[in-house]
Amino acid sequence: MRPPITYWKYLYYLTTCGTTKKFHNYILNRLEKRMRKPVLRSMPVNILIEPCNVCNLKCPGCITGIRHDEAINRQMLDLEHFRRIFGQIKEYVFNISLYNWGEPFLNKNIFSIIESASASGCATTVHSNFNVFDASMAEKAVASRLTHIYLSIDGATQETYEIYRRGGRLSRVIENVRLLVARKQSVKSRFPILTWKYLVFPHNVHEIESARRMAEELKVDAFELIRGNIDNVAVFGREETHDLSTGRTITHQPDFCDSLWDSLIVYPDGSVIPCCQAFRKADVFGNILETSVEEVWNNADFVEMRRMIGSEQVDGIVRHPCRECNIIEKLRRRQADTQRRCA
Repeated sequence: MRPPITYWKYLYYLTTCGTTKKFHNYILNRLEKRMRKPVLRSMPVNILIEPCNVCNLKCPGCITGIRHDEAINRQMLDLEHFRRIFGQIKEYVFNISLYNWGEPFLNKNIFSIIESASASGCATTVHSNFNVFDASMAEKAVASRLTHIYLSIDGATQETYEIYRRGGRLSRVIENVRLLVARKQSVKSRFPILTWKYLVFPHNVHEIESARRMAEELKVDAFELIRGNIDNVAVFGREETHDLSTGRTITHQPDFCDSLWDSLIVYPDGSVIPCCQAFRKADVFGNILETSVEEVWNNADFVEMRRMIGSEQVDGIVRHPCRECNIIEKLRRRQADTQRRCA
């Protein structure tokens, strides 16, 4: 069950960031996705722009942390490039996610980027390990109207925390949280909403309740558990949850890829990937600093993959990263079973 603050955030999106054009686009997108149309008249409703695919930590489950040699070139998002990208989609989105495989607060332009989005009536969300932060950044986070920060903190002691967050210091993170909470309280601001995001691994299950108490003491708005996975390269099309009562991992493999219909995911250089799990140079479906969003959104790569998944017929060339996705593999098995039954 989602914490109450999440529903309040969505209400804020609708009442403060909503326009007639955005609502119309959202409804049209949902209809086109339900009808599984390969060519879309609607624009994407989920926008993720990576401020930087660079990080200060070396987490073993992160492509950036392990310095994967096939990854898109590491770089920072230029403010002018952000404005060129965002300017093409700002009339359609309620919220923009400013994160993916990197640490957003390493980008010195991050608060200018957030201010630009806020001034256009768009909410903003970041995920951060929160090792890079200080009092001046706390002031800017509140002043820029940053809407939501997910704090990636996977332990209640340094010994447990650093098993995954390699190179991180828990004491520094906790102090940074205190700085931001104090700044929010001093100016009586509800924003940014703070969510303590705890990735659950076998090595840190025993500290969940201690971490939850720490979050309450720090006056963090919400505490969420998410199943951690070290092998992120191999989880395309697979969703996992962790049952704390039994210790079991429950794996769910969906039949449909929402991302191809509703999500635009952009790297700092303008490269567009079809899924937030994608990261390789070979995964790129286009570049919206070289062509328009409209051209990329309905180019041959997007249309062909929507057609195959929408029709449940894997009968063409499957592009990276989709060829590695469990959704495609599931469709292949289903087709093979059907052909055997009809033989």
